[in-house]
Amino acid sequence: MLPADVRVRPYPYPYRAMLAVCSDLDETPNWEAYWEIMRFLNTVEMTAMGPGVGLEVANSVYFHEASGQFSYWGTDHAGRDMVRVLIRSGHIDCLHSYGLLARTRAEAARALDELDRHGCRLRVWVDHASGPTNFGPDIMRGHGDEVGHPAYHADLTIPFGIRYVWLGRVTSVVGQDRPWCLGGIARGCHPVASARTLGKEVGKHLFGRCGSPKYAMHASNRLLRPKRLRDGRAVLEFMRSNPHWAGVNACTTAGGIGEVLTDEMLSRLVQCQGVCILYTHLGKVSDPAMPLGPSAQQAFRTLAARQHQGEILVTTTQRLLQYRSARDALQIDAHCCGGALTITIGRVADPVCGTYDLTPDRLSGLTFVTRLSRHAEVRTSSGLRLPCSVRTLGDETIISLPWEPLVFPEL
Repeated sequence: MLPADVRVRPYPYPYRAMLAVCSDLDETPNWEAYWEIMRFLNTVEMTAMGPGVGLEVANSVYFHEASGQFSYWGTDHAGRDMVRVLIRSGHIDCLHSYGLLARTRAEAARALDELDRHGCRLRVWVDHASGPTNFGPDIMRGHGDEVGHPAYHADLTIPFGIRYVWLGRVTSVVGQDRPWCLGGIARGCHPVASARTLGKEVGKHLFGRCGSPKYAMHASNRLLRPKRLRDGRAVLEFMRSNPHWAGVNACTTAGGIGEVLTDEMLSRLVQCQGVCILYTHLGKVSDPAMPLGPSAQQAFRTLAARQHQGEILVTTTQRLLQYRSARDALQIDAHCCGGALTITIGRVADPVCGTYDLTPDRLSGLTFVTRLSRHAEVRTSSGLRLPCSVRTLGDETIISLPWEPLVFPEL
């Protein structure tokens, strides 16, 4: 057990909030536009939209989709090579169902075989529109976890590595894992539309507090919860956020994200010290040659400035969810001896995967705060000493495991 004067910091030092841009690839015109968006977001190289912003943002993939939209089976060899490279680097981290045209277990199995053949693994599932392979019965109305249905595949997909699932729940609240607050939704210049959004969010909250399973996550404003799919398989369900005043489906495109990722929204996220997985579709573009227009470019430059100032850590959906779930499941002990503090990280008591040991890479960013000592070290229960930085701020000592950034690949 941790003594009272040693605590785990909510986010890696020095950040006060954490955000992932979780983009569904719906209507992305081609792999070239997809790649240019990713280069702009993840590098500082020159792109069609000017210098990139150097953030850490991942994307999603599906396999069977209507012609004219980028998908794994619908693109060429170069597009499929790109997908595999980005999955291996961590810059594609979400399986956005198997696509609207994937209707059978065999199609799901073929996709998983393809990923496995190329050494690719995905940990995050995101339901897609009315896709038959969706998991969610109450919002997205899929059959992927319905035993006996032709589209049933959960017994293949979950053992393949999917751990986190999104089943359609979106909130207008800025910042999860914090007390429920509707600040920032109401707009004097849009009184009717913002009042409607405010009322819907209040309704979700009240229904959840009254026991509605559909809105339980809205009532608690929690990012994650343990979930049993209909076939009994255990996963962690997460909730996404779109805090636009016109509602959760407003401005969820490349052209609209500038109205969502505003300086006011980011200030509220920092102020409440919350976590946000942002719901959007960056592939819905008006000009494939310049996928992100001036408004979107400025929004991401504003977000990058917040990260550079040490306020908001921007990372991928999988890394954020992994950090969040590991942070709360760790078994940690600490003791002082000879004026030095030793923190021992034991096994993880995980509600989905059971009890297991964490590898050092999965502890990335974990930060402790104490007044006990100005000298500290961090070890695993097996005795492995972990690299960490120790700094003093006033009368507090900050002990941080390094947050290792992803490396964006070349094609």
